Amino acid sequence: MKILVAVSFLLFFTFSQDVSAVSLDLSGAYRKALDYDARVRIAHADNDADKEEIAKARALLRPNIRGNVGRGRNVTQYGYHGVLYTPDYYNTSNTGVTLRQSLLNIPNFIGYTQAKSIVAKSDIDMQNEEAGLIVRITDAYCNVLYAEENLAVIQEQVKASKEQLQQAKHRYDKGFGTITEISETQAVYNMALAECLDMVNNLEFSRRTLENLIGEYPENLCKLNPEKLVVKNPLSDQVQSWISLAMSGNGEISSARQNMEIARKEIEKQKAIRYPTLDLVAGRNLTESENNYSIGATYNTYSLSLQMSVPIYSGGFVSSSVRQAKARWIKAGEELRLQERGVQSDVRKYYNNVTGTIAQIQAYEQAVKSQETALTGTRKGFEAGLRSNMDVLDAQQKLFSARRNLAKSRYQYIINLLMLRQSAGVLSARDIEEVNNWLGKV
Repeated sequence: MKILVAVSFLLFFTFSQDVSAVSLDLSGAYRKALDYDARVRIAHADNDADKEEIAKARALLRPNIRGNVGRGRNVTQYGYHGVLYTPDYYNTSNTGVTLRQSLLNIPNFIGYTQAKSIVAKSDIDMQNEEAGLIVRITDAYCNVLYAEENLAVIQEQVKASKEQLQQAKHRYDKGFGTITEISETQAVYNMALAECLDMVNNLEFSRRTLENLIGEYPENLCKLNPEKLVVKNPLSDQVQSWISLAMSGNGEISSARQNMEIARKEIEKQKAIRYPTLDLVAGRNLTESENNYSIGATYNTYSLSLQMSVPIYSGGFVSSSVRQAKARWIKAGEELRLQERGVQSDVRKYYNNVTGTIAQIQAYEQAVKSQETALTGTRKGFEAGLRSNMDVLDAQQKLFSARRNLAKSRYQYIINLLMLRQSAGVLSARDIEEVNNWLGKV
């Protein structure tokens, strides 16, 4: 009785929502997630920060202008043979401006090209996060729908087992049934109630997970319409075609390649520190009483010069930096190869999952039809006295299990299809619209 009360309360709490509320479809959930999801917002912030690397590197190639102003009060006391004369008090000032333009600085130029690679990698990482959001939002959305279908199925099971329990009691009262039959049916009914309670909790958890992505509680979602669901094998009959797509288009592989390019340019930049640098320096300097030998004198000086700096010895710092950069380039190469192997494995896995779930959908569809026929026959046999109450319950449970497995295989097909496309590097917002077309209103 306690289980029944708890289930009734939770069911009322779960479904006592405004049915007139507008249903949220997958496209709407994705748009909300783009604005709300923390991981995507972090990726955008990182991308904005990384883009400034180009401006910072470009600044090292542009003129550098520096101004300086100084003013002071000095006192100088002159002496001769130990005799000091009256001190002189005077003001000093220094005003100047200097322009420095790098004419030859290979490390800075390489750093500029390296900054472009950093931004390119950041763009790829941001696109990867947005593609990952497509899978995450679809997975969370489908989990809610699956939890709702699970709950609906178990509610039917509770209702059916309750009816069988009532029939068992009625048969016992008429002298046809047994206490054992009532006990067995009661056990099935209680198990269904307990499972219903678990399904209510799962549904609430799934909704809260989706809420964490979109920023609002998803009360009403558009349901999957099996008649609209397009179940077909992947575009290519050969998994190798998908692997070829992934090698050229997978975001993680592209990011790893850019990381390797960044490491290669770092080697070049560290080697270039050994090369001379050449700067053009121009300036103007206006001084008054610059030192105690020129008290009261004013100088207005213009200068233009070429300054060359030639590194001779840095204590082994450059050689160490080059070796360090080479080690990181080797690491980046190994990470790229590791990523390629992982993507190949993922493509094969999701390709097989897609084809496998297609077969499962077809099998479970047939199983549902067969179990419906079997349940009808079992009920007729029960009414004729040829089947027992437990036979009917067993047929009902098989039907409900087939329905739940069918629903699960449909949602798995959707997720595996998106994961396959993500691994191949062809996943985009258009795929959200495709899945959204498979939904219907509440």
